[in-house]
Amino acid sequence: MNVYFRKVISALLFCYPLFLIAQKIAVDNTMPRRDESGQIVDAHDGRIIQFGTTFYWYGTAYGNTNGFTVQNQYRCYSSKDLVNWKYEGKLLENQPEGIYYRPHVIYNEKTGQYVLWYNWYPELWNGQFGVASSDSPQGPFKIADENVQMYHSEIGLGDFGLFVDDDGTGYISYNTIQNHKVSVEKLNDDYLSSTLENGGFISEHMEAGTMFKKDGKYYLLTDYTCCFCNYGSGARVYVSNDPMKGYELNGNINRYPGRPSSVLNDEIVTGTLYETLSRTEDAFEAVQIDFTGTTQVHMLKIHLFTGNRPENCGDVNNPRVHPKIQIPTFNIYEKKHGKWSDVKTTLQNIQQSASKSELTLTLEGSAANSIKIQPSVTNYSFYNLYINELEVIEKEKPETKLIDFKAFVIGKKIMQQPIIPAQQTYVMKLNTNKGEAYIWMGDLWGSASDHIKGHDYQYWSAPLQFHLDGAIKPMQWTDSWSVELKKN
Repeated sequence: MNVYFRKVISALLFCYPLFLIAQKIAVDNTMPRRDESGQIVDAHDGRIIQFGTTFYWYGTAYGNTNGFTVQNQYRCYSSKDLVNWKYEGKLLENQPEGIYYRPHVIYNEKTGQYVLWYNWYPELWNGQFGVASSDSPQGPFKIADENVQMYHSEIGLGDFGLFVDDDGTGYISYNTIQNHKVSVEKLNDDYLSSTLENGGFISEHMEAGTMFKKDGKYYLLTDYTCCFCNYGSGARVYVSNDPMKGYELNGNINRYPGRPSSVLNDEIVTGTLYETLSRTEDAFEAVQIDFTGTTQVHMLKIHLFTGNRPENCGDVNNPRVHPKIQIPTFNIYEKKHGKWSDVKTTLQNIQQSASKSELTLTLEGSAANSIKIQPSVTNYSFYNLYINELEVIEKEKPETKLIDFKAFVIGKKIMQQPIIPAQQTYVMKLNTNKGEAYIWMGDLWGSASDHIKGHDYQYWSAPLQFHLDGAIKPMQWTDSWSVELKKN
């Protein structure tokens, strides 16, 4: 290769690297994120959004306060890679005295303006929305209206999220102060006010909502009020074909369905390693099985421990030492599109001894994300049932395959604990080399080792995973992850 061609190739690689190499970003959830001066990023309960080739992090700075003071202020940071952050400054000019939360910025292509919506309180808990605009994403923003009138302004305005649809229409999902009722409202074309078109209440006692769109479906994520809780909130998933109405609950991706169990698929089918299902009121607790993917179950084997039936000790006139073994019937359900439906079953076989019983059922269900196994109270007089093991078999040609799964004991009195101990703030969209990815974000309140609220960490999930029917798979804690962004 001659000198000329070597110079040309070197120049191309130097001048146009982004066109040749996908940008890789790496996220670490185990350490606080810092700006270029080494200071911990103090930006909470807002969003990260990409404008052009730059990511902008908008959030509330709390400093060394309890979060309920007039010292709260809005800040902006910028980054090219979600790792190295530059402090851009405060967002609002001449803000009225009050308590400020939840800044969200969107871009209006029609007006060429960046629009900031925020929730603030002249005094707690007199909640209202303010709106401001700027020529640049980092601001400063000039207030256009410090008291935007909404359909439900009369019962107070609290947490909210902003969403811009593919056609440029803007929407706001928000909760009221009274009973924290959630609804979605359409914005005017300039995004500076509401049309007062409201889709009606979706749920109540909720906060910290966020919206996004995937494959033509609208997703609204929200959960019970948390108020800087250090144990975290859940993330209920509501899905609709309409951005304002028709939302149906499709599960919770940040709460365990019940008590996680490692016993039911540990391959120990005898002895006293079992899960106890108790009768509460007129129904038994149940076992929920979650599959990695959408799965069609062909056969289910249930191994029961029957060795601890109540004994008759001392009553010498009783002809039996132990009551007879009772085998319950089971109701089986499958979950698709976030809804449970009955599955027809056939009992194929029962193998029985004094301490162990094995039932084999065939299922006539379809492909599902989860199944639920619930003992029936009919013809079963005991108040506890003991399951050693569950075997789930999928029929595949030319052989039968045993399926791995995650199991949970569920019931009315079993708590559904958060998986990630964070309060939801936003779902960020990333354009990766494998398509659009959605990153769940939440504030890990109480995580700072120096006990300064402004230093509390944020959790950024690995890209959310979706079932074939559009349901989002439950999250798992991930210390670190990486992804390649789409080439420019």
